Amino acid sequence: MKGVVRTGGPAAVLLALAITAPVAALGLFHVWSRTSVQAAGYELGRLESEHRQLLSERDRLNLEVATLRSPGRLERFARERLGMAPPAPGAVVAGMAGGKAWVGGVGDGADQRPGPAEPDVKNPSEHRKGRGGPLTRAPEPARP
Repeated sequence: MKGVVRTGGPAAVLLALAITAPVAALGLFHVWSRTSVQAAGYELGRLESEHRQLLSERDRLNLEVATLRSPGRLERFARERLGMAPPAPGAVVAGMAGGKAWVGGVGDGADQRPGPAEPDVKNPSEHRKGRGGPLTRAPEPARP
């Protein structure tokens, strides 16, 4: 058996292990990194979808706020639910800085202040019932 060379032994096994261990570690690192990147991609897609949904909801809510703040809706709310109405002609008075003189008052004196405007309601008793508020008596008339 002169032509057969024995190449086994502990040195050969250690050499093979020294070569295959880094290659296997590199392969495992590659698989782990690819899996991590793929999982991050899925998470990013989910977050982008959620972001689009939240932007859509924000736009819808901004539109709803703009609708609720519209002057026509506020006026309708003030008239129907609160029983408010524009002031009577001549009921608004402009005052001066010192408070001494009033320009354009109601009645015969320029130093008078007008009373509160009456609500624009056809039948006040029905309005009070429908509103369910604590109003139990009619507003006081304007003082002369």
